[in-house]
Amino acid sequence: MKKKIRRKELLLLTGMLAVGMLAGCGETSSVTAPEKEEADAAIAEETTEENDSSLGNQDSTDQNDFLEEETEKEAEKAETDKLITMADLLYESGIIDTTQLPDTVLWFNATYAALTYSNGWDWHLISGLEPTEDNISIQKKLLRSSWSVKDRESALETVESLITNGHRGKCQECLDELEALGLLELDEEKFIEELMDADLESDPARYVITYYMYVEGIEPEYIAAFDLCRVNQLYADYYLCGYMDYEEAMDASLENSLILQEMYDSWEEMMDAYLLGYQFWKGDLAITEDSPTLERYHYYEMLCDSEDNPYTLDWNMELKKEW
Repeated sequence: MKKKIRRKELLLLTGMLAVGMLAGCGETSSVTAPEKEEADAAIAEETTEENDSSLGNQDSTDQNDFLEEETEKEAEKAETDKLITMADLLYESGIIDTTQLPDTVLWFNATYAALTYSNGWDWHLISGLEPTEDNISIQKKLLRSSWSVKDRESALETVESLITNGHRGKCQECLDELEALGLLELDEEKFIEELMDADLESDPARYVITYYMYVEGIEPEYIAAFDLCRVNQLYADYYLCGYMDYEEAMDASLENSLILQEMYDSWEEMMDAYLLGYQFWKGDLAITEDSPTLERYHYYEMLCDSEDNPYTLDWNMELKKEW
């Protein structure tokens, strides 16, 4: 499970395979990402194929799209019924300072800090945002559009899907399909030739990434970081939006984070796995200047180089209940 990979090597190899695919078929439409991102600097992110909706169509998306959505009165009323907890009362009274979270909660925040940073938000804050009415409204629209989350029930169903299967499950499906087609043991040139003639269930680029993972001995379960980091992100969003109370969201984040800590040896390894999962999910062969994977990797590098680097937190710190 714990296999160290080099991000630049992955991008180079998938890029080489992509060039071969393009040369072999004479067109580019079948190997590009499912959709081109259209993102603001403030709220960037992700689209994917239709049957991935239960796993999240995006981290976030263009803020204007959400602000232009029609709001159903009954749904809006239900969504604004925020759970009132002791933490909420303490926050309102000024006793809790959200800029000084316990180290364990900051550790949770660090697992999805690259996304928070790419959105222009503050990784020190739960969900990256102050709990203002405007921010809660924006985050609810993001959850509804990106994850089909409208209430507590759909919220819990979504994280359960990520925890039990996620995109590592879809990667396993691609691997099984390649095996059934007899493509895994082929050399690169023959693999590309056969792949372009195959009747595939998913984006061809995902099979290229899966093939590379197989060649390198990387199992689909390795990219669990992409699923589980988003679980922490969602728990934070659920707290902000009132679908979970503070203690419940932090308890769930603790359980999930202990799994991450067990699966990986360091922030670097976790982020390698996360970025590989992100690349698979996007079907991004990283051969264009606007590659989403390269952009996300760039944000990660910027965070690592910043004075406010979340990854200076001890990966092996004792994660414990501090709320």
